[in-house]
Amino acid sequence: MYKYSIIAVSMLLLPLFSVLAQPKIAASPGTTLDLGDAYHGQKAETVVTIKNVGTDTLRISEVKAACGCTATMISEKNLGPHDSGKVSITFNTQGYNGRATKQVYVMSNDSTNPKLVINFSTNVIQVLDLKPRVFLFDKSIIDSTYTKMITITNPTKQAINILSVGTKAEDIKLSLMKKKLMPGEETQLQATFHPTKSGTFQGVIDLTVDHPVQPKFEIKYSAWVNRK
Repeated sequence: MYKYSIIAVSMLLLPLFSVLAQPKIAASPGTTLDLGDAYHGQKAETVVTIKNVGTDTLRISEVKAACGCTATMISEKNLGPHDSGKVSITFNTQGYNGRATKQVYVMSNDSTNPKLVINFSTNVIQVLDLKPRVFLFDKSIIDSTYTKMITITNPTKQAINILSVGTKAEDIKLSLMKKKLMPGEETQLQATFHPTKSGTFQGVIDLTVDHPVQPKFEIKYSAWVNRK
């Protein structure tokens, strides 16, 4: 009789144990991360530790990013209680400027948090600051001359040499006031536009510097030229 009572109690407790035995996902150092500054064109990287702080196996079904600019990788997909795995995050800063915020999603069998969201941000900085970033020659007239200026500033802590500046546009002539910029110094790039035909024109001015991280810049120009 005693034996049957033990079996009966065990059968009653099994559903309770199955309810209590649950996986639970956690992230370290957290789900909101600041990756600091990164030069334009660099890759900002970090590693997040995914922990199973529950009492059953945590099964990670998918890790994906909110955009194609972010690469992710998980070291382990099945984590027993108290086990952990690594999620590697790589963000390509190409095409970004200023503060960029992205998300990575970790899907698992944690019923209370099936989609863990990791938010991270990076401040994308330029080796040179350009203001404005575009030469705009609007409302131009054939055979007239127009001059525009861009101020180039060195925000870094090292000297930067401007090696070359040029364009394929025959109607634009360029003049650089100073080629070597100490930290905090600035110079002016002057563009003189003398259109010889009407229409809408767009292109780039190529600028190269001796900085190994970001050696090349493209300065766009646009022009709308009318007849007299």
